[in-house]
Amino acid sequence: MPAVAPAADIEVAATVDRTVASVNDRIVLTVTVTGTMRQVPTPKLPDLSDSFVVQSAGSSTNFSMVNGQVTSSRSWSYSLLPRSVGSFTIGAAEVEFAGSVYRTDPIAVEVVEGRAPAAAVPGERQSSGVQSGGRDVFITTSVDRKRAYVDEQITLSFKFYRRIALWEQPRYTPPELSGFWSEDLPPQEESYESVGGVRYQVTEIRTALFPTAPGRATVGPATLVYSEGGGGFGFFATPGRRRQLTTEPIAIEVVPLPQEGRPADFGGAVGSYRITASIEPASVPAHQPATLKVRISGTGNVRKLTAPRLPELPDFKVYESSTTSDPSRTGGAMGGTKIYEYVLVPQTPGRKTVPAIRLPHFSPSSGEYRVADTGDLTLEVTEAVAGAEEARPPTAGIARLGTDIRYIREPGGTLTPAAEPVYARPWFVLLQLAPLVALGGTWAGKRRRDRLVQDDRLARLVGAKGRARRGLRRAREAAGNRGEACASVARVVTDFIGDRLGVPARGMTLPELAAALREAGADDALVGTVRGLLERCDLGRFAGGAAEVEGGRLVDEAESCLRAIERLPVKRGR
Repeated sequence: MPAVAPAADIEVAATVDRTVASVNDRIVLTVTVTGTMRQVPTPKLPDLSDSFVVQSAGSSTNFSMVNGQVTSSRSWSYSLLPRSVGSFTIGAAEVEFAGSVYRTDPIAVEVVEGRAPAAAVPGERQSSGVQSGGRDVFITTSVDRKRAYVDEQITLSFKFYRRIALWEQPRYTPPELSGFWSEDLPPQEESYESVGGVRYQVTEIRTALFPTAPGRATVGPATLVYSEGGGGFGFFATPGRRRQLTTEPIAIEVVPLPQEGRPADFGGAVGSYRITASIEPASVPAHQPATLKVRISGTGNVRKLTAPRLPELPDFKVYESSTTSDPSRTGGAMGGTKIYEYVLVPQTPGRKTVPAIRLPHFSPSSGEYRVADTGDLTLEVTEAVAGAEEARPPTAGIARLGTDIRYIREPGGTLTPAAEPVYARPWFVLLQLAPLVALGGTWAGKRRRDRLVQDDRLARLVGAKGRARRGLRRAREAAGNRGEACASVARVVTDFIGDRLGVPARGMTLPELAAALREAGADDALVGTVRGLLERCDLGRFAGGAAEVEGGRLVDEAESCLRAIERLPVKRGR
């Protein structure tokens, strides 16, 4: 149901994806600002804290040109989680522009007990693509489906078509993927295709996308910069024109997971999985350890799998040991294996049973919840060994291997002939090496530039610190405008985390960012500091709480967080 506020210069519209929802559903509110202005103003939401928990769900921007006039449109999405049942009104969103205030009409919604009318289930797999370029060179982006469940894989395909020689390696900038967890699907594929009776050489890059929240998500524009081959041959060849191609964004409708049939112990696994378990050794004395290994494998985003809930084990002391994941990309589908290990210490002798471990998961292909389990496991426990100590939980530490002393040795004196010839002096020999050093430096510089062109993660890592420094400088200059300062600080911190850790940070929620930091070695204090900083930024940007946030202090805290994040190990390579 849309609500529109007309205006002479701009148009502001507010819509919701549903007007009737259950207390466990999320309502997606979208505010769209359209006009001929160059910069689209940010809307201010009403105070909804008494009725809903409000979270940002990302934004998207579109441009169009009609008769030489450029029109821009930007949409902001918000996820509203009802606090209770009843009838509520989403108040007017406000936009300030050119000294005037524009408001949308209020929207009435109803929150009911039990199950609300469900959204439509995604239909058959389909392809939607957009093209940019001419007849000799063009690019396309396409997705294999435009409607998907939360955490269901969408395959994004970027194709570069050409039938002319290029001067150098083209530079590809992937689309912005706000609202998605993304994974590359290497390798790049080279092939030939016939389009309109013309044969083209084609390079394809595929990416697996997993939507993170229900509502409307957008695959941003993809960009390719290339130079045509110029005239001349060999050493006298010259580059041709430099061109840039850009595709249009693609809108994706993300359907929430159904409430009907959801198991109480469902942990968010979406895909097709199986679970097995084993205990080694099969027999141990009382108070001595055995290893319980739980293996989950199948198709889906295995990186986001959470540990299955263990059954009650009153006869054991249980310690979590380790977790390993081994993602795979078979046939363009993400999958793999994740292994959880636990240390079980039986307390009494006898034949012990470990009840079946369950893995509830949602199957997008069938639209139903399924439950896999390991079956019961047994462990023979013998009498405790006399004098043996009870096993302790696994620990990790650093042991000193040894020490050493470095002695100081005084160098002996040397005599130099008074009339030593120039060619016998050391610097003369080094001078002969100068051309080789210069050639080596030139070769190393070119190799580094080529690597940065081919390895986008390394390019992001190399420029991360400089971009963060410039972003914080702009945020400090905008400290008087608290809302703008909050937006700048949140963007700088999120981008720096993505560049340093090699993850798509802009498409991640706060819990996912926290998990990525912990996986990179961040302690709880740093994770809590970063999360608190981003939550206060969201308060200032989206919840009308900008007056409670001081821009200058926020920038100082962001600088401290970036210095701590910079000390974490980095990931290189695609």
